[in-house]
Amino acid sequence: MSKLVAAFVLVGFFLYTNPVMAEMTSTNYQIRWDSLTEGGSDTSVSENYGIHDSVGGAAQGNSTSANYQTDSGYRLGAFDQVITFDPLLEDSSAGVSVTSRSGTTVFTAQTAGLSTGEAVVLVQDHGVAQISAIGKITSISSGVSIVVDSWSDNGTTPTIDGINDFLYPMNSSSITLGELSKTSVVTAVIGYEVTADLDNGYSVQVMADGGLTTGSHTITDVSDGSVTATSEEYGGRSSDTSIATSTFDTQDTAFSTSFQDITTESTAKYKDRHFLTLKAAASDTTPSGNYSQALTIVASGNF
Repeated sequence: MSKLVAAFVLVGFFLYTNPVMAEMTSTNYQIRWDSLTEGGSDTSVSENYGIHDSVGGAAQGNSTSANYQTDSGYRLGAFDQVITFDPLLEDSSAGVSVTSRSGTTVFTAQTAGLSTGEAVVLVQDHGVAQISAIGKITSISSGVSIVVDSWSDNGTTPTIDGINDFLYPMNSSSITLGELSKTSVVTAVIGYEVTADLDNGYSVQVMADGGLTTGSHTITDVSDGSVTATSEEYGGRSSDTSIATSTFDTQDTAFSTSFQDITTESTAKYKDRHFLTLKAAASDTTPSGNYSQALTIVASGNF
């Protein structure tokens, strides 16, 4: 008799940051705030940079009302948000088969459901040994191909030969592992994009509310470093291969009710993308049921 073992994971994303003063820096110099002698002030931005410019300064002082304050003269420090955190969750129900890849172009006979500007995850050999990369779509040729801005992976970009290779949109609100199998490993990808205008970079951490559970039964946490078929196991692995404070970078790792690092960066980053691959498998003795878990993922600046 076949058994239905379905699993999903609710994911909550949070951003922690302290207000700090905006500044311009290079390898050898630092400008806390810029000010010239004539004109006004404004904020200028491009795809990769932003600058707060200010001209004027002959008169100094401030004017206030019940709700506003204007400071004239040398520009005062701007308390800007210096870290952003955008979740990217795989929609495993909307994947399309892909036939090949050339650089940032992926060829597929089906592009319906994909939209310019949305994030996607490219998967080579879907399953326990899959190789994944995430990017954002810049253009679509209907029924032929999609082009992304760049691929973010774990150091190895997927090689696509059309056999068990897929492209999934990353626009879901929760992660669905689907029906767990006793003959294969099911997977799902949680991605995120971080911009951190901080000299010491940022960290992303994950914490679970408990195990992957239904009723009184919990899927066994992976303990040998690898989720394998025919064994009841569950865990995750990060695309960041240089984490010094956890094992998510080198092996499939169990989730804990305490925060664990899944990404760490030590320098300022712009639109930096990483992902966490969830893996689960059932055995002959795994009870039927709808299994669930809540993961909390937090990004914080390294101040």
